[in-house]
Amino acid sequence: MTGNKERYPLYLKAFNKKVTHYFQENVIDDNFKQVIFYGVKVVNGSPETKTHDDDLAIFNTISALKELIKQLTPNEFMNMFPVDKDFKGYKYEIKDYYSSMEYVNTLDLNKPIGDNVLMLLGEYMNKDIHRFFVKSVISLSHLRQHEGHIDMFEEFMAAQGMETPNTFKNTKGEAMYVRNGKPQAIGFKTNKLELVK
Repeated sequence: MTGNKERYPLYLKAFNKKVTHYFQENVIDDNFKQVIFYGVKVVNGSPETKTHDDDLAIFNTISALKELIKQLTPNEFMNMFPVDKDFKGYKYEIKDYYSSMEYVNTLDLNKPIGDNVLMLLGEYMNKDIHRFFVKSVISLSHLRQHEGHIDMFEEFMAAQGMETPNTFKNTKGEAMYVRNGKPQAIGFKTNKLELVK
């Protein structure tokens, strides 16, 4: 981890140079792959956010990088971020090389990732991509907290029926929390965690 922090200024400089080359000079070439590579490194090494503006900036950077990753084919993606050679996922019931490849092989390896980007980032085991995916969830959670929501993990745990520090149950047994001075229900719709309105 220390190495990432020490390299952060170098990755940031390279990223800014590639972004300028790609966007301001309208150069259409493989440069966008370098924007993605350095962008992932910058997001992973970025300092802890403290303000809404910091959280918004990192969230926007992550969103832009996801849009660029959509243009890659799975083969290009795997060349940039090879699957970690960890083969013991079955033992600990976690993702590993086999489960990553099982998901990747459901895609057309020579067509752009497109709308499969979120699923790929979540299913793919590469240390850089895993960190990037976690940072994306954390940045979204932080933005929601600025809007008065509780932390997404706590919201998920409460929706699963667990007691958490900032939630309570109403008389119907539904998980609730206080948002902007008013009780707010927590629930599931279409297999995604969403607020019930």
